[in-house]
Amino acid sequence: MHEASITEAMLDLALEYAQGQRITDIYLQVGRMSFVVPESVGFYFEYLSRGTVAEGATLHFETAPLEMTCTDCGRQADLSEWADEQPRAMMVQALARGCQCGSSNLRVTGGTGFEMVSLGVEAQ
Repeated sequence: MHEASITEAMLDLALEYAQGQRITDIYLQVGRMSFVVPESVGFYFEYLSRGTVAEGATLHFETAPLEMTCTDCGRQADLSEWADEQPRAMMVQALARGCQCGSSNLRVTGGTGFEMVSLGVEAQ
């Protein structure tokens, strides 16, 4: 249900940036660990955008991969072999394997956010 407030905040930001121009497209990046459901965002967006310059705009979703980095050496962990698994399973496997430097001090450094990347507006 948190998608309603997230979508409202995203729409408010899009309307502010559009400065009254009709919005045709909104490009969004959703992290694999963000727990944001794109279908729910789409549902709420359709409802919340009614009567605004964003009504009828197309939402484009890109998934940001989970990233983990070693806190000791700064090296980014290679998670590619577990890319098809759920994020939590990826984290468990990466922590069990540890870093190439021998450390097991990994932390999540990417793939947790939800952000608007860009807008498409009608030329005036």
